[in-house]
Amino acid sequence: MMMAASVTLEKALLMTTITSAAAVSKTITTTSVRVQHHQHQHRQQRMPKGTAQCEAKLKDPSSEGFSSEREAKPNGSAYSEENVFQEHSIERVCNIGWRKGLLSDRRSVRRYNHEFVSLDGGLLSSRRNMVHTKKASNGSLIISQNGADILSLDRHYHSDTKDSSNEMAKLIDGKQIAADIRMELREQIEEWMKQGGNRAPHLTAILIGEDPASNTYVSNKMKAAADVGITSKTERYSADITEEQLLKRIEELNQDDSVDGILVQLPVPGHINERKVCNSVSCDKDVDGFNERNIGRLCLDMNTLIPCTPLGVQELIKRTEIETFGKNAVVVGRSKNVGMPIAMLLHADGRNDTCAMDATVTMCHRFTPPEELARFCRTADIIVTATGVPGLIKADMVKEGAAIIDVGITRVKDPETGKNKLVGDVDFDEVRKVAGHITPVPGGVGPMTVAMLMKNTFIAAKNLAHKRADKEK
Repeated sequence: MMMAASVTLEKALLMTTITSAAAVSKTITTTSVRVQHHQHQHRQQRMPKGTAQCEAKLKDPSSEGFSSEREAKPNGSAYSEENVFQEHSIERVCNIGWRKGLLSDRRSVRRYNHEFVSLDGGLLSSRRNMVHTKKASNGSLIISQNGADILSLDRHYHSDTKDSSNEMAKLIDGKQIAADIRMELREQIEEWMKQGGNRAPHLTAILIGEDPASNTYVSNKMKAAADVGITSKTERYSADITEEQLLKRIEELNQDDSVDGILVQLPVPGHINERKVCNSVSCDKDVDGFNERNIGRLCLDMNTLIPCTPLGVQELIKRTEIETFGKNAVVVGRSKNVGMPIAMLLHADGRNDTCAMDATVTMCHRFTPPEELARFCRTADIIVTATGVPGLIKADMVKEGAAIIDVGITRVKDPETGKNKLVGDVDFDEVRKVAGHITPVPGGVGPMTVAMLMKNTFIAAKNLAHKRADKEK
């Protein structure tokens, strides 16, 4: 009898435990959480720009940008968010997020309309202090922060998807953006020259040898300088100039107060040490941003002259209003003048002097296995490629809606016309069917590089003028 009573008691306790667990689970998935006023104020103080509007949306689930009770999947069918919670427990979401280091802690979360907040009222780790779920076409559950993925249980899938069958990527017109920047610079330089009798900024370019491409690049830079009101001069030297002669001439230009910017067109002949040449240009006049001191300052998020191509990439992204905060970015290429500085600008703290972009960055290079490169790219919200390998980035490597910045440029023969043409690292025609934004080659990053050279020259001129004025005091 006592044994039977004991078994009955165990069953009763077990049923009570199950009932309590079910009640807790139901509470987690259905009860709203009221965030304390002081917590709300604290978050508001720490929120990045633009977060206040999103906080307001948290209170109003009918606001634009929220998921409806039923939304269309990419294949045209629909899903119910109620089903999402039937198929995936919140505890599983939290555990996976914690193991992957994607959530701030391992606390359970509670459903708040279409948002999640932690059980004690504190919000999960995200820029806009909110995350929501969405179900991909393959049935996987995604937790997103305002439309940007931070966790997928099965595979990464962009929640701001577009109908790729009907919509092509938005073309980023670097040529037009560069023209806008040059117009702004022209107005700024004119205004600056009216103040205190400042002279026009001056740029001196050094061109070594007879390389046709280098000749074209320098010619374009001089035309751009004239367009914005910068005076310029090109000094041409034969390919047999010695390293000593070149370094001596650069030092003379360093000491010349009439010169604000010095540009040595790369590449230089093989018998000349390129790094030594770059380091010989005064930091104050290094408008290419290649001096080791300027690169070091960039790495430390300090105010400096930033290399023109990386600066152009940053400006393209910002003017196109591509979101970078907390996004996954992949940089393909690790050169010290392009790939590395781009990665620095993408990942660094935007509150510091470089006004960087706060992305989570993965760098790939020639020794990254192809399958790993593809895997990294598929998780990227932003891909910046600068390798000079035509067609390296294929459509099946790109996440739907991602932004593609193609810095690569290679001259190849067109099989149809037999003429030479310029191509980038991206399989443009196919990738544009998947991506959200994409730069063309030519007409994307190239014009921006020249525009940023003009910007750096103007910055250098102003900095040098201030230094001269300080010396005279």
